[in-house]
Amino acid sequence: MQVLARVYRGDQIESFHTGSIAVVDSLGRLLAYAGEPGLQTCLRSAAKPFQAIPLLEYGGADEYELSNEEIALTCGSHGGEPLHVATAAALLRKGEFDESDLLCGAHVPYDEKAAAELRAAGDEPSALHNNCSGKHAGMLLCTQVMDVPSNDYIDAAHPLQETMRATLGDFADLDADEIPIAIDGCGVPAFFLSLQRTAFAYARLMATTESGIAGALERYAGSAAQIVNAMTGFSQYVAGAWSMTTPLMQAFGGELLAKEGAEGLYAMAMAPSLVGALTGRLRVADDVAVGIALKIHDGSMVRGRNPVILKTLEILGAGVSSAPELQPFRRQQVFNVAGKVAGEVRAEFELEIL
Repeated sequence: MQVLARVYRGDQIESFHTGSIAVVDSLGRLLAYAGEPGLQTCLRSAAKPFQAIPLLEYGGADEYELSNEEIALTCGSHGGEPLHVATAAALLRKGEFDESDLLCGAHVPYDEKAAAELRAAGDEPSALHNNCSGKHAGMLLCTQVMDVPSNDYIDAAHPLQETMRATLGDFADLDADEIPIAIDGCGVPAFFLSLQRTAFAYARLMATTESGIAGALERYAGSAAQIVNAMTGFSQYVAGAWSMTTPLMQAFGGELLAKEGAEGLYAMAMAPSLVGALTGRLRVADDVAVGIALKIHDGSMVRGRNPVILKTLEILGAGVSSAPELQPFRRQQVFNVAGKVAGEVRAEFELEIL
């Protein structure tokens, strides 16, 4: 087990987070790692970009005149802000569905302001506030363009879910039945891959957006480009104020795709243009995309994970130190109950470069 982040109280170490990281190019070559790159783990919401692809492959973008904001929300783990709720509702209306058709359940918005406004109004959260409501709305629309039933769309044996599993398999270079499944927090199948395969899938997703890039899956070129462009260009719909994901993608101007998953999982993809601007520590050609997958073993979603994400990019030479909006995430402060800073979390590790 490799320590990736240490928690300091004052100048003393109080605890630490272990984890694993895999950095892979779009040809499937492991370029760098920490811990166990072969660790099999659950993608959780990091699978959403791949789960959104069938809607586009079956012509849903044209059929429903989907905006980039709407496509981004189908890939997102949003904070339940008003713009997220309104966009999810708009998606449902395009297929003549309503929130009663969503099978994701309801939870309090991740966004603290949105949650406070809901409480102040005396309202209960609905399924539209669920961080996965965009994904589920997209799934309902996809059942229509696939001409399959919508009432049981979350079941693992449903044709839609089988198609999504097979789509992820295409990008990870696996048969669908080689991808173990369980039940995600929102009820749909949750997929298990190794970190190395997860990074590979993300690298191929990014590679597929440009012609002539090694490892690209040409059959998905159109839908992959729509997914990546929507997520990077409208990142406030992928996450929002609650998460580092939105400012992280904004800082890289379309050259970095990023997506969180629950239980400390995070995945990113670097465009070939960004790969070509790295420090040269990686032995990589200029015509590949690079994927990164990391897992904080104890499932830390913020405290342990955010500094590790930025340290990984920094080691690779991706220049996070020049982005002021990311600096608060580089060292997560630890506060006492009076609101005073009592310590901080620091990412302290190096990658093994191959």
